[in-house]
Amino acid sequence: MAYGRAVAWLLSWSVFAANDWPRFRGPNGTGVSGARNLPVKFDANSNLAWKAPAPSGISSPVVAGDRVIVAGYEAQRRLVVCFDLKTGKRLWLQSLEAQRSERRTPPNDPAPSTPATDGHSVYAYFPDYGLVAYTLQGKERWRTPLGPFNPPHGMSSSPILAGDSVILAADQVTDSFVAAFDSANGRLRWRTARPSLVGGYSTPVVCRDELIVSGPLQLTAYSPSTGERLWSAPNMGALPISVPVCDGDTLYVNNAAVPPFESMAVGLKADRNGDGKLSPEEFPDPAFKEAVLAIDRAYGNGDGAIDAREWDGALKLMQTLNALAALRIRDGQAEERWRTSRNLPDVPSPVLYLNVLYLVKDGGILTSLDPATGQVHKQGRLAGAVDKYFASPVAADGKLFALSESGKVAVVKAAPQWELLAVNDLGEECYATPAIVEGGILIRTKHALYCFRAASRLPVKRQVHRQQPL
Repeated sequence: MAYGRAVAWLLSWSVFAANDWPRFRGPNGTGVSGARNLPVKFDANSNLAWKAPAPSGISSPVVAGDRVIVAGYEAQRRLVVCFDLKTGKRLWLQSLEAQRSERRTPPNDPAPSTPATDGHSVYAYFPDYGLVAYTLQGKERWRTPLGPFNPPHGMSSSPILAGDSVILAADQVTDSFVAAFDSANGRLRWRTARPSLVGGYSTPVVCRDELIVSGPLQLTAYSPSTGERLWSAPNMGALPISVPVCDGDTLYVNNAAVPPFESMAVGLKADRNGDGKLSPEEFPDPAFKEAVLAIDRAYGNGDGAIDAREWDGALKLMQTLNALAALRIRDGQAEERWRTSRNLPDVPSPVLYLNVLYLVKDGGILTSLDPATGQVHKQGRLAGAVDKYFASPVAADGKLFALSESGKVAVVKAAPQWELLAVNDLGEECYATPAIVEGGILIRTKHALYCFRAASRLPVKRQVHRQQPL
């Protein structure tokens, strides 16, 4: 690493306090915090420090010092909202107008990406506009329009910071890329093409001073300063959503499952004419038309459509690649240490905490593994939280927190032989990953942002803010 880049890198991280949660899944996307004194039992009536109305949006909260920031939307407006961490009071709101309507599959929505902060500014990405930057006092610094995009199910990767660059991965059906923008002015520094068959949905991480992007069928490393492709690891899954976890020279990469033909044709209503095939004419989005033709060329009979035999035949081949893999990085190459294909989450990312690797999947199935070998320590259901999971688990204070779609928060004693301590029910839909701060946990539901703290750390009077006009 060049001296100047190293200085920028160190400065970018030195501004963070231990309390900060600066990007999707916190420090470097690990989902782990050094915070202590976190509550075990909490809900809308207990251990509640404050509750504030939040706009619609599935993006997760980030924290910089005494400020909490979320992204959201209302009609055609794209919103960035800042709250006071101590009281939940809304400090400022900024908005911009969407430039178009991007294709998306629920629960993906117009504000799916989590902002990133360097402790001085906040950087937000909206697929139907582009990137925008604000100071932590709410003053707009710059805007950089991007797109349009052509992803299969909508863009969901979040921006991250590497030194003084804002990094964005945009995997689509065509014209996929990863790019760096100057955090001072939003100008493009470099853009590297990422050819792929279908889109990816993972957010990058930085590992060993390399930018790591999980994409369809391969994991790739780039230089954060130039965008130069450094190395890649093949035989990865076809539909990456989870964020890779970096631990020294080792990466843990989970890839989600690909839906069977029945789910595509019936569940997602893709077979519009009911003929048992998926044809380009049934997809108004050009990206899907191209995906159908590409899959037919690669796995079908070349008739321009996909039937159940062709799709599920291709799926059988792709499922052999869907796995949780441990890769050791040595001398510019990725060496696979182990791989497992059992009980993989579709969306939630793994979390490595106190030398145990955890996976949470639909049905409330929690698995703890030995990160050195991939061997299972314990697997079981989170009784009382048997549900779908979109949020990634987070960990701190000897505990693991797993948030389900219906708003159930399982609190687990972190250990190889983990133990369920409590299940807290918020009674609201939840898709955002929680943020952890010293003494508290921030949870965004469909309509609100909550801050829960242990009773000994609660303010004398808890704050419950009424709806404020956006």
